Amino acid sequence: MTRWRWPYPAFVFLGWMALLTAMYYTHPDQRIIWWTGIGLSGVTLILFGTIRNRPAHPLPWLLLAAANLSFTFGEVAEVVESDYLERPDLFPSIADGFYLLTYPLYAAGLLLFIRRRSAGRDRGSLLDALTFTAGLALLVWIYIVLPSAQNSELTWAQKAFSIAYPLGDILVLALLLRLLVPHGPRSWALQLLTVGTFGMLASDILASLIQLHGTWRIGTPVDLGWAAFYTAWGIAALHPSMVTMTRPAPRRRPEVARGRIGLLTFASLIAPTILMAGTFREDADNVGVVAAFSALIYLLVLARLAGVVATHREAVARERVHRVAVSSLAAATRVEEVTTALQAAGTTLPPADPGRPILLGLNEGGHIRFLARHIDQADWWSFQVPRAVQLLADTRRIRLCRASMLGAAVANELHGADQALVCPLALRERPAGDPLIGVLIVGGDEEELFALADTVGSLASQAALALERITLSEEVNRRNSEAYFRSLVQNASDVILILDEGDRVRYASTSADRVLGYPDLVGTPIASLVPPQDSPRVVGALDRMRRGPATRERREHWRMLRHDGVAIEVEVRHSDLRGDPTVAGLVLTLRDVTEQRQLERELSHQAFHDSLTGLANRVLFHDRVNQAFRRGVRGGRAAGVLLIDIDDFKVVNDAMGHSVGDELLVAVSLRLSTIARASDTAARLGGDEFAVLIEDALTPADAEGFAEHVIRAFDEPFRLSVGPVTVSVSLGVATTDDSVDSTELITHADLALYAAKGSGKRQWRRFQPVLQEGMIERHELQESLYGAVADSAFHLLYQPIVEIGSGTLQGFEALARWPHAKRGMVPPEQFITLAEESGQIVPLGAWVLGRATAEAARWQQVTGTGGPLYVSVNVSARQFRDPGFVDIVRKTLDQVGMSPHSLVLELTESVLMRRDDRVRSDLTTLSELGIRLAIDDFGTGYSSLSYLREFPITILKIDKSFIDGLERSPQQYALVEGITRIAETLGVRVIAEGIETARQRELLGAMGCPLGQGYLFSRPMPPDQVTALIRTGGKFSGAPTGSPWNRPPHTPRRDGQAG
Repeated sequence: MTRWRWPYPAFVFLGWMALLTAMYYTHPDQRIIWWTGIGLSGVTLILFGTIRNRPAHPLPWLLLAAANLSFTFGEVAEVVESDYLERPDLFPSIADGFYLLTYPLYAAGLLLFIRRRSAGRDRGSLLDALTFTAGLALLVWIYIVLPSAQNSELTWAQKAFSIAYPLGDILVLALLLRLLVPHGPRSWALQLLTVGTFGMLASDILASLIQLHGTWRIGTPVDLGWAAFYTAWGIAALHPSMVTMTRPAPRRRPEVARGRIGLLTFASLIAPTILMAGTFREDADNVGVVAAFSALIYLLVLARLAGVVATHREAVARERVHRVAVSSLAAATRVEEVTTALQAAGTTLPPADPGRPILLGLNEGGHIRFLARHIDQADWWSFQVPRAVQLLADTRRIRLCRASMLGAAVANELHGADQALVCPLALRERPAGDPLIGVLIVGGDEEELFALADTVGSLASQAALALERITLSEEVNRRNSEAYFRSLVQNASDVILILDEGDRVRYASTSADRVLGYPDLVGTPIASLVPPQDSPRVVGALDRMRRGPATRERREHWRMLRHDGVAIEVEVRHSDLRGDPTVAGLVLTLRDVTEQRQLERELSHQAFHDSLTGLANRVLFHDRVNQAFRRGVRGGRAAGVLLIDIDDFKVVNDAMGHSVGDELLVAVSLRLSTIARASDTAARLGGDEFAVLIEDALTPADAEGFAEHVIRAFDEPFRLSVGPVTVSVSLGVATTDDSVDSTELITHADLALYAAKGSGKRQWRRFQPVLQEGMIERHELQESLYGAVADSAFHLLYQPIVEIGSGTLQGFEALARWPHAKRGMVPPEQFITLAEESGQIVPLGAWVLGRATAEAARWQQVTGTGGPLYVSVNVSARQFRDPGFVDIVRKTLDQVGMSPHSLVLELTESVLMRRDDRVRSDLTTLSELGIRLAIDDFGTGYSSLSYLREFPITILKIDKSFIDGLERSPQQYALVEGITRIAETLGVRVIAEGIETARQRELLGAMGCPLGQGYLFSRPMPPDQVTALIRTGGKFSGAPTGSPWNRPPHTPRRDGQAG
């Protein structure tokens, strides 16, 4: 309660009224004078206090003055009637009229006080006042109104006036209680009004009782209540607190205090008490009245309880919303999230209102920056703090005020709300110094905001803590970021430069010393840091950077000069921060990309060049051919492609090692580069395959002449680490005249190369359309081969191996034949090569091995004891190198039940040339199983007698080419005899292939060659003839035997792996 100073006139008036009251009782003959003075003094003081204190609404006080004046007139009239007219028992009289007029005037004044102090309806306080009033009304009704109404000695007018007095008192009492219940007697003026009213009511009730049970007269102690009434109301008007009677009282959450509960309990027990007293007196006349009043009080109490329950529910709902909001505020990391949490809480707090406006403002040095939240946008806006907002915030207390007091900008954001709840966000001990963090403003009507005041205040406190935490976190993060970026700039590998308008360096990061070698670049023109020839381009780039955002994302690549004069490559990024006062310059970020660019060039070279020879690779060659073809089409000039393959490169690679093979490839590439012109392109396509693109070939004959030149160029030996090595090449030539695009041009050259290789070594061929037809035929044959291998559509013929001297049969060599449905008998030299190229040689060889060993096992059964007969099977290099070859041989022998000593495996020299551990291990394993190993076609290729010493070879087969010249050439005879003698010395048996004449047999027998095979003895025969031959003893005199499976005598033999 505000401490008011008592005015001096109040004490004077109190003494004056005491003097008049004393004179009233001590001078009975002058009572009219003194009582009139008492009444008029009270009226005068009310008017004087109203004029002096100037309340905002003086009408209630004027009505109270009028009521006192009317009451004074009634007192004067009563004294006149009693003392001068000597009619003290006159009732009703003129005085009663003035007295009754007092009640409506009192009621009107109190009602205006209630309306001015209570802005809104407090339903709970009204029910409490009505409950207490109903209890007192029952007492008055029972003990005053009913007796007056039942008094037969009174006239109807007397009864009416007797009943009117207590009813008027009850009305005044009810209004006084309504005025007191919400806030209590908080001011001296209200306390004095209460004292005066109770004084008046006490005197009225006593007067009514006296009139009811006796004769009323003036000058009794009852008049003291009215004297106190005049005095208290007059001093109340004179006290300064009287102005608060017509102002809205501070709203507080209604609390059911003990005093109020006591009064309500007293009022509720009045009816039962009266009923109980009547029961003891055996008086049942008032039971109906008591029951009616009891029902009324009961309904009022029920209504009050319903209000309490509703208030409790709202409190629980507010607590739930408050708890959720506090959790959201605790988790908030940005101011916008705090606003969202407050908005969500404000709109869901009961009574829920989705449109309830809530503003959060932050204090920023005398300005409050508000965050206005709308449905589809979030926009910051700020303005100067209105004086009213600043004053309300400085009080650090929640205030309810009119929205218009907060300024037009705030009122506009409150969307027309009449009232606003202003909650300062403050912390007493704040690191920033100013306790005021901001302000929370909630719009709405007065009753709604009053109900939300406590909860909103609590949310404001939590919001203040959340905002302070966010502010501190942002400050910590800002300082950490500053330290972090300062460390980054100082230790970054990139160079950061700030240029002024004259393109001079105004700032350079410490990395400039590491990258450019300049310890201090400030004041250095940027153009002096680049090569002179690049200076105009750099100056132009700087001008473009300053033109605007169109070039803001562009990156530049410059060359810059280090302090030692070495040029480096840098990537330049820029930001035009000339408009930023903290930078005021063009910011360049330079990254040294010298090594990166060098690596990119190296990778590009590696992507399009062969890593071994440095020539163009397949990708670059195809691209060059494509470009040359298009230029030729536009310019009418021919271009040619040469595909080059080294003859027998695999033999060199296997015999001399891969390192020598790589040396040879490098040497070949150098020789091709020397031969090719500057406009031509030499390339290595892979392995031992090379290519040359001839541009500007005037005619196809020019390409052919170049091919002949390449062939002759390889006649000169290559000087390698192992010594001189001579190799020849095969070439395929194609020109743009024969092709429709670059792909077809390369394909035609490949077909020509294939034709050249088929014609022998050191050959070249130019593409002809017939080559393409042959390729198609070859492809069809290869497709048929896949089906033939899958269906085992082959036959085996067996050529006898005999002892040259006696003609005794020793064994058979298994030879494969392919009877084609359309082509007839396909020669072995055709399908064996295809099988090796496609990989079908592995399953085909496995089939030959299985069929030959099975037939040999049956032959041994024919002889009865197994005999010395054996079967010889050819094995290709690709088949032998298959990882499971040894296991296949072992498994095959186990399945057919044949002795390993009856099997001979014929190997080509290419198998032995590798000399690796795996070949040696597999040959040793086969030998240990009892299988005999033979070298087929010995004397061709890179034959070496060292194989007989290094590997477990038991048979050596001399190629037919040596046997053919045996009769005509003494040198040939000496060579074959030498091989035979050496083999005999090493314990290796020799088999001469292709014996066709008796003279060849005699010469071989004379030099000591033990075994032979050929048409002289027998052509290859089918299995049934083999069986018949074995049964007849197997003797050959020298005359050839016939067989429908025999090939023509002069057909070249290409047995390969399967004969």
